[in-house]
Amino acid sequence: MKILIIKPSALGDIVQALPVLTGLRRQWPEAQIDWIVNDYLREVIEGHPCLNKVILYPRNRWNTPLRLPEIRRWSKQLREEKYDITIDLQGLMRSALMTWAARSPRRLGLTSAREGAHLAYNEFIADTALSNAERYLTCLEYLNIPVKRHDYQLIARAPLPEALRDFGPYVVLHPYTRWKTKLWPWRNYQELVDSMPEQRFVVVGEGPWFPLDAPGRLVDLRGKLTIPTLVTVIDRAKSVLSTDSGPAHIAGAMGRPTLTLFGATDWRESKPHGAHVVVHTHALFCSPCLKRTCWRDTPVECMSLITPEKVRSLIVSLAP
Repeated sequence: MKILIIKPSALGDIVQALPVLTGLRRQWPEAQIDWIVNDYLREVIEGHPCLNKVILYPRNRWNTPLRLPEIRRWSKQLREEKYDITIDLQGLMRSALMTWAARSPRRLGLTSAREGAHLAYNEFIADTALSNAERYLTCLEYLNIPVKRHDYQLIARAPLPEALRDFGPYVVLHPYTRWKTKLWPWRNYQELVDSMPEQRFVVVGEGPWFPLDAPGRLVDLRGKLTIPTLVTVIDRAKSVLSTDSGPAHIAGAMGRPTLTLFGATDWRESKPHGAHVVVHTHALFCSPCLKRTCWRDTPVECMSLITPEKVRSLIVSLAP
């Protein structure tokens, strides 16, 4: 049995799809299971104990017709693998083209797929669940495989950064996300840190710099971590505070107590899944708006109305 999973991006979505991989491995322990992923996200799944091979999709490189010879060779290699089953969990035109290129006898796709992706499938998975994680798991249900919702088997393999070796128990703060409408006001992080003088913090992520300081009890690792090292830092944390972003999903998958703040996006659809995940949002008439730009006179009020005091109480309640 040879199985191909197509889920190239994004970071959080790849993490949420891992229980599909582990479920397939439980069902077919001797199968070859490969995964197509964007090349810059390879470290998310490389070395996963249930995976045989990572197939890289260089999306940023293949953005010109000049790369067509490379794309043809890549597609030919995919077809020569002779996969028995291809599962497209992305559901977009580019992933459907990969599905078609593999030429598997069974080509599975979600009914929620867009951009004409349905044309590449010959079997359809009815994914009516609202949560992204639950939608992916319908693949296992379709194949009559028992579902284990929190079985990610995401393993911390990188060493802990030297700056944290003797630092003691800490809370991870991840303040960044691609959408401005998902950001908690940065001034609130300093107020939160100041309100918890007994607590140590580690700041992670990549994005615009803003000052955040607490001498002797805050380590700033922003822009300094690879994905494997980020996984290790999160795995060792007491708890994690994050926006709706990839690191929040990593924290949930690692079983860490995780608080995720939601505003423009719908927590029912995209919340991290894990045994110790809490979400918090300040509901307004316009949220979730699912928009990258806020049109209101008071911008992103859904996030700015979440107070540091409330976040502090939730972090304290998460403590094991």
